[in-house]
Amino acid sequence: MSKLQDLIVSYYDENEDKAIFEKIVHEIQTCDKVWTAFSPVTKNHFVDYVQGRPTAFLFSEKEYCTMYCEHMKESGFEIGCAECSKENRLGMFADYHRSGFECVIVDNGKRYIFMELTELINIPDFKNEPEENRPMINPALVCSADRFFQCLAANAVSPDKELNMLVDTYYAKYIIPVVGEIKDNSATIPGLERSDGLKVVPFFTDVSEYRKFDPNGKFNMAMSDFTQIESLCNSGETVVVNPMGFNLTMTKKHVDAVRRAINSVPNNGKAERAVIFSPDRVPKALIDGLNVILDNTDGVMAGYVMGMRKNNESQYLVVIDCGENDSEKTTEIMNSVKEIAGNIETKEKVEYLPASSSIGQAAVTNAEPFFRRYIVNMDEEE
Repeated sequence: MSKLQDLIVSYYDENEDKAIFEKIVHEIQTCDKVWTAFSPVTKNHFVDYVQGRPTAFLFSEKEYCTMYCEHMKESGFEIGCAECSKENRLGMFADYHRSGFECVIVDNGKRYIFMELTELINIPDFKNEPEENRPMINPALVCSADRFFQCLAANAVSPDKELNMLVDTYYAKYIIPVVGEIKDNSATIPGLERSDGLKVVPFFTDVSEYRKFDPNGKFNMAMSDFTQIESLCNSGETVVVNPMGFNLTMTKKHVDAVRRAINSVPNNGKAERAVIFSPDRVPKALIDGLNVILDNTDGVMAGYVMGMRKNNESQYLVVIDCGENDSEKTTEIMNSVKEIAGNIETKEKVEYLPASSSIGQAAVTNAEPFFRRYIVNMDEEE
């Protein structure tokens, strides 16, 4: 058993003693070696959502990491173990941050501990700084794109994962390489020839990804955004975001898909970060109350309760399947359910959506309803 695993066991045996927790943090930061779950698909750390939050997986022994990789292989995920020395530890934590991770699970599969990334590394707050003084990172896009492509390779992708990536692609800022200086708002962007012979225009989410392309500083860096990707693709060019990473290929077809995704997102065109997940528990009072309400509401065919993390807050999402009713009748049903359900007391906020909405459709994919109305055909019975 590693020293770190021994500390984790002691932490729980001693009723989550604060002093032992501080030793755990110190050991993670300073021990000779740790191993992180790494995806060859995106050439970045493996990301999964735990309690609706993007989480990295760190291990105190290579054996533990290998066991985890074998376990995930059963679900179709091809991941490996990347070793990290003490000297590179801060760099790895910084890499977690720029990749959008919020949490870390240490020694999953053994006695594990779930931690905030901020408990392992100090992350400066640049919110009040002018934009030009902020570091160039796009954690939301790196996270959603890594998750999408890792799940795609495992045949485990769902519409919500693609929607998150497309929306993040629109709002991200990018680094582009330029030859010489920018003059009259015009610059030459060097192309990149892929292994299949296709020449593409490279865009990058952050300096770490850019340096994989230009390690010796041959080109200058300039800032860009989605409108330039759109302009290039509409002119017949192919753009690739992070070609040495998740390798998102963009053509006119793809930028049109981004526009459709943005138009499907409410809140005056400004996307809200919403992650749907299966909750560990749902209050019995919520399920019992909703069962009575839905059973007594005509037009409701099924009901689902999911977890949703939006704007860094966890809540419940209730999705109502209103069958083949038109939009006017669906709105009437939803308003009726929400009005009555408002009397159910829960600590967490509850949001209600019809299954016909884009988020509702994504949420109920492969989900099991807590309520289902069965229609009996009396003619067939006779």
